[in-house]
Amino acid sequence: MKICRHIATLFALALVALSSCSKVEPKDVVFEEKDKTILLYFASHNNLYTDAAANIVKIINGYVPDNGNIVLYCNNFDLETKQMKDTLPLLVNICKNKHGNVQIDTIYRFPYQNSCTKNSMRSVINITKTICPAKQYGLVLWSHGTGWLPAGYYTLNPSSTTSVMPSSAISEEDSQSRRQASLAGNRPLFPEPPGGVDPYAHMVKSFGSELKTEMSIFDIQEAVGETHFDFIALDACLMGGIEVVFQLKDCCDYIISSPAEILTDSFPYDKVIQRMFNEDYAGVAKDFYDYYNAQSGEYRSATISTVKCSELGAVAQEARKLFDQYRSGIPSLDVTQVQRYFRFNDHWFYDFKDYMDNLCGKSETVALGEALKKAVIAKYTTGLMITLEIDPAKFSGLSSYINNPVEAPLTSFYQKYAWNEAVRMIVPETSTE
Repeated sequence: MKICRHIATLFALALVALSSCSKVEPKDVVFEEKDKTILLYFASHNNLYTDAAANIVKIINGYVPDNGNIVLYCNNFDLETKQMKDTLPLLVNICKNKHGNVQIDTIYRFPYQNSCTKNSMRSVINITKTICPAKQYGLVLWSHGTGWLPAGYYTLNPSSTTSVMPSSAISEEDSQSRRQASLAGNRPLFPEPPGGVDPYAHMVKSFGSELKTEMSIFDIQEAVGETHFDFIALDACLMGGIEVVFQLKDCCDYIISSPAEILTDSFPYDKVIQRMFNEDYAGVAKDFYDYYNAQSGEYRSATISTVKCSELGAVAQEARKLFDQYRSGIPSLDVTQVQRYFRFNDHWFYDFKDYMDNLCGKSETVALGEALKKAVIAKYTTGLMITLEIDPAKFSGLSSYINNPVEAPLTSFYQKYAWNEAVRMIVPETSTE
């Protein structure tokens, strides 16, 4: 689990060459169409930059296809010192030349831009498609993340937030008061970390945070635009929620993500890149699991799943039937009996299937379970996320919010998601239902 500190001379020299390149315009370098281009979007101009450098080393040292492009969007790093040299992001292409030799080239140097905006991401995607055209495209999003939550809701300190929502999504007053809310009935406050500080914060990487600017799932959806990816991998904490995958289901064929946190070692990129090029997306999840399952102690922590997006509509249909019948029981549900994926009191991520089992009864969720089996084509857990125990028997591979009427800002925000529009867990007050 140690961050790599010894960089091969070849790659150190390659990086020196990268950092000395001047701006390259798309019109100057145009590649021939290849079978597949995978864009790895590292939004790492934040406290994760050393972890990003270690991950980039894994990518460079890993698999490079004969007829494909690995394109990195990242800030300019010095891999030897693990320091960010400047804030100007680059597009770096790793591929094989006509002689079969691996080459690493800076293909575009951007003027300053904040990586955590939809305009920046859209620009990167379009430039990548122009310079590195392919028959198929894959996308890896690497950064901070807290699922579907609004900005500031995951932490009391907006300056260090790991949330993914735009800062205008919810007021600071709502953010500051959410932990102090008096939760009614069976919604107790879970224990807070000692002194309000997570002692394991150094272990996890929680998509997008740069200079207090954050992206939303809606921003990602808009940034992708008309580009359809073969897969999207979300290398960030808590992104494996039914709300997230359902919102992005029309953007790609498969989504790989974790309903819980992800440790800073991230995906084992020296292994999974080959799986991604070979369209073995269930295998990506298995490699992820195998990597962490081989660790010891608290570092043996992982949850991961691969979702087939074309099957999510059937999941929504079955869930809608159940919510229509059992929705009224949500406020009184004993959430302490539901498998959770959060540590301490960040109580917004529960196992989706276990939630429905507790709400409706297992005899009522058989059809939903069958639909989930077709949608979640791979799911793995080590049974642990640092200090949180995860029951493999309750692990469905996807998380869900459980509506808490006391948290009114979340109730309003959640209704914007396509998932809630499809299943109506939360019915708008203006509805006649």
